[in-house]
Amino acid sequence: MKSKKQTNPDENTTAILDYRTLNNHLIMPLKAGFFGFTIILIVIFFLNFISFINDSNEKFGMDFLDFQLAGVGFFLQVTNTSLKNFIR
Repeated sequence: MKSKKQTNPDENTTAILDYRTLNNHLIMPLKAGFFGFTIILIVIFFLNFISFINDSNEKFGMDFLDFQLAGVGFFLQVTNTSLKNFIR
């Protein structure tokens, strides 16, 4: 008589992350970061446009510093969302 070896399905796991973990720790923070970047860039754009219309600024355009400020918004949103997901 041969006995069958019973295997535990938990022993055969791999290191590949499932979709929910990947979504919580990578995709959601990146989405939030791009949203923060876009919102801050739109606010800066409209403030530049309003200052151009009111003649307080003689040229209309976006600066490299405007994109850096929007990048700070990206970083803050990614950090905030990542910390919220890790705490849960």
